[in-house]
Amino acid sequence: MHKNFYRFLLLLLFGGGLLSSCKKDKNNIDQGISYGIVGIEPLTAVQGDTVSIYGIGFQPDANGNLVKINGADAKVVMASSTVLKVVVPAGVKAGNVTVQTGSKTFSFDQPFNITNLITGNQAANLALTSDKRYLLKGNVHIQKGATLSIAAGTVIQADKITQAALIIDNGATLQVNGTADNPVIFTSNQPIGMRNPGDWKGIMLSATDNTADVLKYVRIEYAGYHLPNVAGAALWLSRNIDAGKIAYVQTSYSGGDGFRCDAGAVIYLHYLVAFGCAGNDFAIVGNSRVVGQFLLGLKDPQYADQFGADGLLIQSSRPATISQLTLVGANGLARAANSQQPGYWPGARNYDDVLNRQSGRGVHIGGYDPVTGKAVNGTLQLFNAVIAAPWLAGISLDGPMAWTAYGKGESMIRRTTVTYTLATSSNTFNHEVAPARGYTFCPENTGAQWGFGSSDNTAQAKDFNTYNDTLKLQLATPFVTADDPKMIYDEIGMVGMVLYKNIGSPVMTPASASVLLSGATYANKELQDGFIDKTPVFRGAFGPIDWTHSWTNCTPQQTPYN
Repeated sequence: MHKNFYRFLLLLLFGGGLLSSCKKDKNNIDQGISYGIVGIEPLTAVQGDTVSIYGIGFQPDANGNLVKINGADAKVVMASSTVLKVVVPAGVKAGNVTVQTGSKTFSFDQPFNITNLITGNQAANLALTSDKRYLLKGNVHIQKGATLSIAAGTVIQADKITQAALIIDNGATLQVNGTADNPVIFTSNQPIGMRNPGDWKGIMLSATDNTADVLKYVRIEYAGYHLPNVAGAALWLSRNIDAGKIAYVQTSYSGGDGFRCDAGAVIYLHYLVAFGCAGNDFAIVGNSRVVGQFLLGLKDPQYADQFGADGLLIQSSRPATISQLTLVGANGLARAANSQQPGYWPGARNYDDVLNRQSGRGVHIGGYDPVTGKAVNGTLQLFNAVIAAPWLAGISLDGPMAWTAYGKGESMIRRTTVTYTLATSSNTFNHEVAPARGYTFCPENTGAQWGFGSSDNTAQAKDFNTYNDTLKLQLATPFVTADDPKMIYDEIGMVGMVLYKNIGSPVMTPASASVLLSGATYANKELQDGFIDKTPVFRGAFGPIDWTHSWTNCTPQQTPYN
């Protein structure tokens, strides 16, 4: 893909065109060079790797070009007038790449980085530091008895070609100690403009009964590679996680789930962000017992999987207890909010086909195993949460097992605000069919298979209302007058986070007068776990303080890591 891109770039150069994205020297392009380097792929490599240098005016004879990396000769193994393939010499350090062809010399102004390769099985302790760069290739296993420790500020890139993964085996330990000012970053090794969800598999902590794992102030970007009908996640937790050991972790643009908890583990989660993930923001499955507080799921409509992009998926046989959760939906029609188009609901709809016209469920309890097709159970105790921006359903109780658990009071929703999901059928701008009881339920709750019809006067609806005190507030209302096309009515004070135009710099904290800044409850016995902080009075993941400040990144595509 990169080779085709650079060839296209060269065509633009010869044709006088300009292009200003990706890992290339924009100044050279703008100047319309007749000789020199346009781009290098990859810009980070291991000693002994073969890299491609794209440019103009090279000699087709390999011996007619002299290439140096930080002053060291790099052997040219293939040459054409526009591409040189060279081998990174041993012992070389990071620095600029120069090419000499006859009397012409050119130095590329983006530094070429040398990385430390990590691959295969690691049986000994391994310590990574911020003064070096690292590349994961293939499945990297930290084996039983070994500890992988990573210092604050360290950047670890993952190889796309080998679909790299970091797997902490049973009995091994992972200790990642970032800080708010210097988080640890796991990201794709692809250049700016060419990173995609699922470039690599992600991080998996395999089952163990005794662990000292720590993940604090960590970003995991462009992971989640998986095959169809096989789960994938940026961070996959299959072991017991002690309270406070996983905190301040952001997964961005995962090709699968952001966070996935499974097996028979007891897992504590604190201050997590799932940003732009194609799959579920948070998936709790298998036999996991999860306790979580201060969790944010923020969808990007252009990347969310329209067939399964739920905010919180609960399919575990053991209960999940979660407080202070905020989920913002994927529905592009809901979030694009083009207030320049008179006649549309500001903050609610536009018809841009580029954006995702579908959306998942905010909270999806129960459902079906995608492989076996069998119904699965789910039990959720949700408190002080916000499910904002239209979803296909704010809360979905999917299937007889989930309804039975809800009817027994095993699942409950308390002090949770659900904004409008799909617009009501009376909305003349809505060309989709809204689900009956559109605030809360989606089609699986209204089908005859489970006996839940369109009327609220059914046993299931009464059960839901009995065990739920959800507030149904709207995020936006129609224009008050045609003379005020930019007016947005934001009843819950979250428009700065919800509008898609703010996707790169969302305003996390509610407006000063927001109803979300008070009303939290901790009266239920399910919240008496000592891990739960019972002092916040706010509902949703944020009060007046933005705990994502400084360590998160909502524009990873534009961030240089080389």
